[in-house]
This record gives sequence, structure tokens and C-alpha cells, in this order.
Amino acid sequence: MTELASPRAARLATPRWLDARLVLGILLVLFAVVAGARVFASADHYSQVYVAKHDLVPGERVVAADLTVGRVRLAGQGSLYIAAGSAPVGYVVTRYVGAHEFLPVGALAAATPKDTDTRLVTVPVAPGHLPPGLSHGTLVDVYVTPKAAAGAAVPAPTLVLAQVAVQSREGGSRSFGGDTTLAVVLTVPTDRVGDMIHAVESGTIDLVAVPADAAAETRAGA
Repeated sequence: MTELASPRAARLATPRWLDARLVLGILLVLFAVVAGARVFASADHYSQVYVAKHDLVPGERVVAADLTVGRVRLAGQGSLYIAAGSAPVGYVVTRYVGAHEFLPVGALAAATPKDTDTRLVTVPVAPGHLPPGLSHGTLVDVYVTPKAAAGAAVPAPTLVLAQVAVQSREGGSRSFGGDTTLAVVLTVPTDRVGDMIHAVESGTIDLVAVPADAAAETRAGA
């Protein structure tokens, strides 16, 4: 008997369009993974810079206790701030820096420049003639009201110095006349020390706090 040949089993061929869709799907998944990784990495790209722990006033030298380190996304502005690393201890503050402000490069100098040559002048101020909460770093305008002879009209106050920084404030002390005064130490430009002392001897001193927005404009314009 002649053996009958078995027919070969037919196999289904995979359409080529299915292979293309599979490859395209894999590429899209890989692209999404890479893009997500880059977005995640950029979102965590922070720089460490120095931050002022408290107000820094022109003329004072920076010590380690004045600084802390903060993390910030600078977006190409890194050259404007002092990066954490070698602390600028001993450098001189050339313009007012507010508490918790990132420390700008332009706010410090390696040596005291001529325009920040200052002296500390103690000014006696009577209660009620200075703002509440006066402390280190506060910016004030200094006015003097000249002494008037008995029966004469009180002269108008005049501006002696504008936007000078308070270095410190001490408690009240009683004078020979029985009045209580506060000793406020101001950072005064050297060429204006004489004007400040003359004002103290000429009449009543008033300290007027500079508003925060005006102080911010002073920092930005420095």
C-alpha cells in the first residue's frame, strides 16, 4: 500500500505592521522614561549658597556666626551669590543685607573700601523719640530739633543723616537732670561723624525707622 503523505501544517505569518507598532511602542516607552528622568533631575538641581542669619550692616566684618547655608534653584543666577564652601569670614559688608537674605557677591569686599569707612557713634535718645523694636541692622533717619530759648517757638527738625544702620541699643540711663535716655550706637560714615556729634549737642535727637520697602530699594540700588 502506498503511504499517503501528510499535508504540511499551515502557519500564520505575523503581519509586518504589527512588528512596526511593537517597535514604536517600545521607543515611546523609552522616550518617556528618559524624559521623566531628566525632568526629575532638573527639579532637584539646587545650589548651596550662604544666607545671612541676621541683618548685616555696612562696615562690619563677617564672622562665622553671621552665616548659614541655604539651598536654592538659581536658574543661571549663581554668579550673583556666594556659593557655600569657603566662608567669607573677615570680609567687610559694603551694603545692607537683610536677615535670611541670600548673600550677594556685591555686598562684601575683601578690604574696607573708602565709601564704607565708618565709625560707631553712640547717640543718646530720649524715650518716645525712637521707634519700638529698634535693634541691630535697623535702618533709621536721624533728625535733630535745635534747642529753643525760653518762650521762643520750637524750630523745625532737620535731617542730619539718612538711612544709617543701628549697630546696637543699650538700656536707659539717668542723666544729671533726672531724664532717662537710651544709648543707640549708629554706624556713621567717617566724614559725617562731626555732623552727628554736633547734632547731639545741638538739640533733641529723633530716630525714624526706614520702612521695609524703602530699605529693600536701598539694597537693590546699591
